[in-house]
Amino acid sequence: MKKPFRKFTKRIKNWIIYAAVRSGVLWMLCVQRATTMKFLQAVSMFGYYIVPSERKKTIKNLTKVFGDTKSPEQIKQMAKDVFRNLGRNMADAFAIPRFKRYNIDNFVKAEGLEHLSKALENGTGAIALTGHIGNWELLGAYLAIKGFPINVVGAPIYDSRLDELVVNNRLHSGMKYIARGTATRDIIRALRAKEIVGILIDQDTKRVDGIFVDFLGHPAYTPIGPVVLAMKTKAVIVPMAIHTKKHGKHYIKVKPQLPLRFSGDVEKDRIYNTKLCNDALSDFILENPTQWVWMHERWKTKPGD
Repeated sequence: MKKPFRKFTKRIKNWIIYAAVRSGVLWMLCVQRATTMKFLQAVSMFGYYIVPSERKKTIKNLTKVFGDTKSPEQIKQMAKDVFRNLGRNMADAFAIPRFKRYNIDNFVKAEGLEHLSKALENGTGAIALTGHIGNWELLGAYLAIKGFPINVVGAPIYDSRLDELVVNNRLHSGMKYIARGTATRDIIRALRAKEIVGILIDQDTKRVDGIFVDFLGHPAYTPIGPVVLAMKTKAVIVPMAIHTKKHGKHYIKVKPQLPLRFSGDVEKDRIYNTKLCNDALSDFILENPTQWVWMHERWKTKPGD
């Protein structure tokens, strides 16, 4: 009796979550952008105080990286800013359909796009390397709106209705979507078609192959997918990130392609090249530390686990 009841309550919970998210997205598309940003910023700050587990993880990880240079009070303020920025970025992530070719430049500025254009001119395709920094959803949307052939890789969400909502939000701007289940085949096809594939590698997950290399100064289990793909297809890896200023504008920085090493020693090259990737992302995070998702357990997996 308990099992059917649990299934029933789970269905009800999922329906409520879906209805709330869908209604929220529609509301955000109907009201002024400043209103949605203030509202979700307030919601995120509310979460900072009522969800102690996420607050504690955020402070713990910030202390791990900045404990030697920041006081406990400064780190606590950084943690609040992390939540505040997450809310502000969620507002624009959910409302990507409001951004069009004619008005995107009013909200997003970019530097270094020539590095991405140059990478595509090589004829090998490009891997856009980024992380959960700033409004990463808007980063992909901006590239698509600007005419870059961008594919994004994502894992399906547990609720198919929510998954469809998120995927359609991405497709609306012109991005192509690659589901993780078929990712390798479709990514290789996209790269060989001289397109861009956006991949995020700043999360600790055992669902993908990885190795331990330093991330923000500490050993972290890191996905090797981008490096393996680059070594297989000769695609270049171009690091990029986006961050949001207090006035609400987003800034994208694209750096030159990474100087990958192809020495013939596959294992050593994987380690070396993956470290290049992590170093690039670490630099972005250190430039704007409160734009990253510090509540993620980035160093949870240990060697030998």
